[in-house]
Amino acid sequence: MKKETIATAVIFFAVGFLAGYITDAQMNWSARQKPAQTGTPPEMPAGGANSVPTVGAMRQGLPEGHPPIDNAAIIKQMEDMAAQNPKDPDIRLKLANFLYDQKQYTQAIGWYERALELDPKNVNARTDLGTAFFYTGRPQDALREYRQSLEVDPKHEPTLLNTIVVNLEGTHDLAAAQQAWDHLHKLNPNHPALADLKQKLDAARASGRATVPR
Repeated sequence: MKKETIATAVIFFAVGFLAGYITDAQMNWSARQKPAQTGTPPEMPAGGANSVPTVGAMRQGLPEGHPPIDNAAIIKQMEDMAAQNPKDPDIRLKLANFLYDQKQYTQAIGWYERALELDPKNVNARTDLGTAFFYTGRPQDALREYRQSLEVDPKHEPTLLNTIVVNLEGTHDLAAAQQAWDHLHKLNPNHPALADLKQKLDAARASGRATVPR
């Protein structure tokens, strides 16, 4: 889920300098807000919540003749940093976020779990873990993580928003989706995603996919 912009490392002269710069920026990610799309795997709002520049977009901003970005080298360096700092959740979360934004969701899951072992009340990380589960076809695991996130912070809007989407798109539990929608609406009736999700809930009810208590 997201929720502080992640930037991709650019290898130039010293990998360590730029990877450090990028991973520091990564932790300042406040949101990855992306709209859900019915009928296809939706783009899920992440725990933090800002838009994330792609590797291609970052390449476009490189000086002419600059060496290409080497994601594998960045990942290896971050893994080494994690090994050298076994009690630091932040580097694990940075690596998880980096992998998430490269759409390497299976690998990201493992690093989110490692970060949460050290910082179990980080609701942003747990929401992103849940969303990574959703993207790997595990909606029930996603909902489990969202429930844990809401136990820590019942008002965490990205978690509630993702709960709506996963119940709507993943498990087709419209009653649960409606309950989460009602909760988010009560907290923030002006949330920009509510109207679109209400339309999707109404369409799902009309299609007979499930019934929602009114």
